[in-house]
Amino acid sequence: MNPVTLALAVLGLTGFALGAVLTATGPFEMGVILMGLGLVFQVISLVRLKRAKAEVNAEGRSNARG
Repeated sequence: MNPVTLALAVLGLTGFALGAVLTATGPFEMGVILMGLGLVFQVISLVRLKRAKAEVNAEGRSNARG
């Protein structure tokens, strides 16, 4: 797995968790913003994983025909 994709996934999970804690205990708006950013990072990492999987599958098909 690409290190950037892994970093985005970890950042997304951390941001969402921190946002949930802040929403429950302190500044509501800041917590909601962090939760939203965490979800955005998760979506970015999932898109990157899907693209990487598609590239691997395309390479496998081209090598099998070759």
